[in-house]
Amino acid sequence: MRNFVALVFAALLLCAGCASIPLSTALSLSSLSPRDLAQVDPTQVRVRLSVPAGYDLNISAARLTLSLSGPAGARSAAMGLVPLQVGPGTRSGGVFSSDIRVLTYLLALSPRGAHELAALQKFVLANNPKSFTFSVNVPFAKLPAHAREVTFWADLRLRQGEPFMRLIDGAKIRFEQSPIGR
Repeated sequence: MRNFVALVFAALLLCAGCASIPLSTALSLSSLSPRDLAQVDPTQVRVRLSVPAGYDLNISAARLTLSLSGPAGARSAAMGLVPLQVGPGTRSGGVFSSDIRVLTYLLALSPRGAHELAALQKFVLANNPKSFTFSVNVPFAKLPAHAREVTFWADLRLRQGEPFMRLIDGAKIRFEQSPIGR
């Protein structure tokens, strides 16, 4: 059975929504096995998040979660992230839309997060899980006044020198109610 790989970007307590993974990323990740993850250097893992100008993310609360499961059991870790770089940029608005000005965060695993990934890698080698799931969770630190929805992007790179995998490509989520703490 092929790996089931998914990425969900959740803005905790502020919004609800769902997004699909680009097909190219799903195909790329489906070729990875949990054993391949055991070969990843935790210091090379990078997460890139982009939100439109006017929105800020609470990076100190950001987590990259890896969950593993198989006949021998399940294990997961919510690994902390630290900023390497934050700056303005643009992302595609779609085929018929102009580019969107964004604030892009380049993140790495925190030292504790790297240690947690190393522990999961030992679990992989000892237990040979059959599937894995990634998720990225990060709340907003700042929202524009009267924000009703947000478009966001999330990319993952497991090894230095490889391109980023587009995990969430311009997904829109609506806020269920008026956000607090703009």
